[in-house]
Amino acid sequence: MDIRRFRIFQKAAELKSFTKAANELYMTQPAVSKAIMELEEELGTPLFERFPKKVVLTPEGLVFLERINGLLTHYDDVITQAATIKEASCLRIGSGITVGNDALPAMIEELNKRFPDMQIQVEIASSAQIMEKVRQQKLDIAFVEGVIAQEDVICIPVSTYHILPVASPAFLKEHPIQNVQQLSLQPLLLREEGSAIRSVVDSAFLLHDTHVTPCWTSTNSTVLLKAAVEGFGVAFLPEKMIYKKQKQKRLETVIVDDFVLENVNHIVYLKHKHLNDAMYSLIEIAKSYK
Repeated sequence: MDIRRFRIFQKAAELKSFTKAANELYMTQPAVSKAIMELEEELGTPLFERFPKKVVLTPEGLVFLERINGLLTHYDDVITQAATIKEASCLRIGSGITVGNDALPAMIEELNKRFPDMQIQVEIASSAQIMEKVRQQKLDIAFVEGVIAQEDVICIPVSTYHILPVASPAFLKEHPIQNVQQLSLQPLLLREEGSAIRSVVDSAFLLHDTHVTPCWTSTNSTVLLKAAVEGFGVAFLPEKMIYKKQKQKRLETVIVDDFVLENVNHIVYLKHKHLNDAMYSLIEIAKSYK
């Protein structure tokens, strides 16, 4: 049995004619007759009484019609609703802390405008933690920073940002810094090991054959920002994050030759992941975000 035969039977019962049913269904009359006969053979009972100019349902045909009417109505409802299933589904988005503090809210807002019926779940953690959840399929798509060296994921660079060493004017007045060696000896306010920003900072010092030990360590860049403003040492923070404090003259950039810190934001997802319309839109939004 199949839906097609049910519809043919329903239309023939409604019009009391195989010929009229064939015309409405854009079929030939023999094709309609064949479908009805196959249905009767499968059920083991006649559904119509055939007369020269019309057909009439048998008692069994009346019972069968009553039952399939509800089935076909339900089937049509499912097909109608199927178009909205992907919009009403849930998209799980992960993000490293830097993107989460900066661009992510605006990007999610735009995504919500495009897919108002979609449920969006967001998780913000270190890039290492986010990557692990992508691999475990606990996240559908994610923003992570730094170098991504994993063969099981697709990695799309979407933006770059500068990381600047900053300190309060009072701190820099007491601790003049002119080179990398002097910078390494200061009380450093760093992100936790394994974070993308920390990896960039550690790598930059290693290029100068210098290993550093932080005075403060935090998973929260805002904590380090406040500590730098209060004069506890030198913090390494994204350029956008320190803009207001610099404008207020509460922070100054530590200028050191040959010490450029830059990070790359990527969108990542598993290599064999099916991308729905919302995921494609998020990639587009991320690439166009300024």
